Amino acid sequence: MADDTLMRALIQTAYGPPAKSLTLQRIPKPVLDPSSTSLLVHIRAASIAPSEWGLLAGYARAFGVFHIPFGMGIDFAGVVEGVGEGAKALGWREGEEVMGCVPITRRGTYQEYVVVEPFNCARKPRNLSWEEASSLPGNGLTALQALEKHKGENKSILITGGMGGVGHLAVQLAHHTFGFKHIITTVSTSKVDRLKELYPYVDQVIDYKTTDPLKVVPKHSLDVVFSTLSSPGQWTAYLAPQRPVPTLIEITTSPGSAVMEETWGIKFPWYGRLLFDVAEWWMRPRMPKGVKFIAHSTLQRDVELLAEEAAKGHVRPLVGRVFTLEEGAEAFELLHKGIVGKVVFRVSE
Repeated sequence: MADDTLMRALIQTAYGPPAKSLTLQRIPKPVLDPSSTSLLVHIRAASIAPSEWGLLAGYARAFGVFHIPFGMGIDFAGVVEGVGEGAKALGWREGEEVMGCVPITRRGTYQEYVVVEPFNCARKPRNLSWEEASSLPGNGLTALQALEKHKGENKSILITGGMGGVGHLAVQLAHHTFGFKHIITTVSTSKVDRLKELYPYVDQVIDYKTTDPLKVVPKHSLDVVFSTLSSPGQWTAYLAPQRPVPTLIEITTSPGSAVMEETWGIKFPWYGRLLFDVAEWWMRPRMPKGVKFIAHSTLQRDVELLAEEAAKGHVRPLVGRVFTLEEGAEAFELLHKGIVGKVVFRVSE
């Protein structure tokens, strides 16, 4: 007879390659406090965040906050199975289909159940599959929140990596939600035709394998550069200082320890704060007068706003391939090799 107090979960038990570091275990099912504001969600699908490869490899050990064994995964989609009294007062009910993401310090969505707070999730749009819904929150919030920080004109934007996990969502939001008149993006040769087919409203697609974007994008012509390359300084000359608040957004460099502590909801030891602050100082470009630089870090909120955009058809994530939890090592290996679209676990039916 099955023990309904246990659940399957993919756990990080070591540092190193996925075959060594990941273990599928049966662990205690989370228990919902009936007096809380929390939700117990039966997970249907969960997508892999690219940053988790670094967690497996042990790159985050220097921050002094993550210790194994630890659950994996932040994005999820599933069905509400339990509702705390506080959540009921907010209108939540059992049986509702939801999607969301948990803070990185509470990760653990490659498992059958999770307890989450209502502000970490939203009701799943009907036009998204389970796999799509689980692929949207983390990357979608990064794109949405970063673009919201631009307060100038929306005439022209350059988005690097237009078929990347965040990039392809930023392209869609820039067009449908933020109304940019002219969109430029960069992709590799093999992805040019796919991007043009999926997003025909993109005005200029630059194949960075054959053409240097720095040589074809006019200088002083952009309201926004949305960079995913960890090298924001190269784009400063391409922003238009003659327009109101041109903005250089970088999503892969350190915003400093204070922002990271707010984002992750944790206090770093002194050496962790030092690492983030030195990285922020080292990577921050010298900005021309009037140009704003943002090293963006995503907060696990605004999921409802993202769900609304998805329900309108304004943003839809690409799913690359779907695996079972038993295929955890294979899924992570494919992620590391590179694939168009999210790598997703189908957790339950």
